[in-house]
Amino acid sequence: MDKILSLNEWLPYDAKIELAKAAKGARLKRGWKRDTLSEKTGIPVSTLKRYETTGEISLDQFLRLTFVLGDLDRLKGVFDSDEQVFSSLDEMVTVKPEVKRKRGTL
Repeated sequence: MDKILSLNEWLPYDAKIELAKAAKGARLKRGWKRDTLSEKTGIPVSTLKRYETTGEISLDQFLRLTFVLGDLDRLKGVFDSDEQVFSSLDEMVTVKPEVKRKRGTL
């Protein structure tokens, strides 16, 4: 597959790798071995190892991991956005951005 143009800075592959690194960091910060985290989450040690190295994990396991590491509440607003939603690139191009004037300038 050729390179895909993204309007976001963070691509899905990058996201899963960075989230896996953050989860590993949170585990190590608590001084837990994978065995300890496995006991607390019910996720097999082999799955935790695969997640920390490749970023691959099921959504259910990711949510359990996030809950045990104390960050599940931070996911509540993940789909809330104040950004305008466009149905096409043409619509995005035709909409003019709102310019907020600073006091005393144009």
